[in-house]
Amino acid sequence: MKEKKSHIEGTLETVKFKERKEQYYENLVKIIGLDYPITDFLSHFPAFIGRQTLLRNLTLYELYKKTLGIGGHIAEVGVYKGAGSILFGKLIHLYEPESLTMVHGFDHFRGTDTDTDSELQVSGGNLSDESKLGELIRLQELHGTVKIHNLDARTDFPAFFEKYPHLRFKMVFLDSGTYSVTSASIKALWPRLNVGGIMVFDQYNNEVAPGETRAVQELLPDEKIQTIQPSWMPCSYICKGE
Repeated sequence: MKEKKSHIEGTLETVKFKERKEQYYENLVKIIGLDYPITDFLSHFPAFIGRQTLLRNLTLYELYKKTLGIGGHIAEVGVYKGAGSILFGKLIHLYEPESLTMVHGFDHFRGTDTDTDSELQVSGGNLSDESKLGELIRLQELHGTVKIHNLDARTDFPAFFEKYPHLRFKMVFLDSGTYSVTSASIKALWPRLNVGGIMVFDQYNNEVAPGETRAVQELLPDEKIQTIQPSWMPCSYICKGE
């Protein structure tokens, strides 16, 4: 079954890399046709992965490294298929194997809601399977480090933190792309972000998710918006100061 698109192309940021992406996916069909064994796609993934996808993961790695030596956990709001949360979990196993650091992923697993901020967003896009994600985490023995919480960030954070009032974070990755979720997440998670920690925004200043930018500007108007060069997505972060 063909996966539903998460957005419609606009005229600004969404089409900047349009030709390159189209060429990559056209060639990807030919690459798959070369009949490599599936294990090669995993063991030798740099030979196959698109450079923007590779850059995204390198950016998340560089952002994670900024948090080493800072106390707290990692939060991701908008887990989707788990690439971000699982990457962070594996980095924790590599760089902080004996620490208490964990990844807390938050998602309601219903896809993009209808209260979107842009006509470029597709209602029901980015829909994923929570049970399959849980099994993927378990099979890689990450279930002690990566915890996925099925909740609606717009309404459920108060009850969650009432249950777990001790939780503090050194990194928060906001990847919902909507005003309502981003706003609620900033309100809940910024006070729990330790000094020196970072809050990362996946689609800041992007036409497909204008609500994310609006929430940041409304709630954190005096904070310095920084970027990792030459990242494209995630595109911005804030380091929490004194």
